Amino acid sequence: MSEANKALVRDLIEALWAGDLSAADAHPGFWPVAHTFGVVRAGFPDLSATVTSQIDEGDTVVTVFALTGTHTGPFLGAEPSGELVTWTLIYVDKVRDGKVVEHASGDGWMDALMRIGALPPPG
Repeated sequence: MSEANKALVRDLIEALWAGDLSAADAHPGFWPVAHTFGVVRAGFPDLSATVTSQIDEGDTVVTVFALTGTHTGPFLGAEPSGELVTWTLIYVDKVRDGKVVEHASGDGWMDALMRIGALPPPG
């Protein structure tokens, strides 16, 4: 089951970040991702996800992936910079009966926000 769970999460991540929000319809744990997606996609319309590694333990799948996109739209108060940005995200998902039922994430948004000018660099 672990390979199936990893494939399920990987395919879901890639579909969502490619713009297919309906991919999350059957996965209640992905509700937060699907509902914040529009804000991110508006700022980075060419966004793509690349899964770099996955680990599973029982019904939990940990996925590390990179998001890459060009900042060509407004994003969290920052006007388009034209900057190509890549940042890393870590998702921890609980899979039961072929559905993601719980989701948590950690990400590299701070670096991306500094690179596009939405946040000042430290110091």
